[in-house]
Amino acid sequence: MEQTDVIGRRIGAAVIDFAIGILLLFAVGALFGDANAEDTSISAQLGPLDTLLYFGLLFVYFCATEAAWGATVGKRVLGIRVVAADGSAPSTGAILLRNVVRFVDWLPVLYIAGAVAVFAGGHPRRRLGDRVAKTRVVAADAPLDQPAAPPPPPSDDDVISQIMR
Repeated sequence: MEQTDVIGRRIGAAVIDFAIGILLLFAVGALFGDANAEDTSISAQLGPLDTLLYFGLLFVYFCATEAAWGATVGKRVLGIRVVAADGSAPSTGAILLRNVVRFVDWLPVLYIAGAVAVFAGGHPRRRLGDRVAKTRVVAADAPLDQPAAPPPPPSDDDVISQIMR
C-alpha cells in the first residue's frame, strides 16, 4: 500500500492519539494542577513544571509505543505502522527524531505545519518528522524489508590480482 493510501488512516490515528493526549492532560491536571484555580481550563491549572511533565509524558507515549510496536495506539487501531524509508524497522534514533519534530508539526495548532508539509511537500507525502527521520508510515500488513546483505568478501585470488596490478 502506498504512502498516499494511508493518509486518511493517519488522520484518524492522530485523532485517537490526540484523545489519549487529552486524557493524559486531565490526569496530569488532576494529580498536579492547581485545584484552587476556578473557572479555568485544565491547561490553565498547570504550572510550568506540570506543563513540562505533561509534554514529557506525551513524548514518552509516542516514542515508547512506536519503539515497542512500530505504532502508537491510534496507528495500531487503524492498521498502520512506522518503518524506515527503506522499509525496515526504524532505529531508536529515528523514532526519537521523528517525535522531537512532531512538536514542530503541531505548530501553530493541531498539525497545521504537518498538514502543510504533507500536502504541499510533493511526493511522497510525509510529515516533517518523517522527512527528517527518514521514516514513513505504511499499512501494518506491509512486509518489513530486510536490509541488503553485505557483499561477500573478495577471494584470495581477487586480492592477489589487485595487488599484482
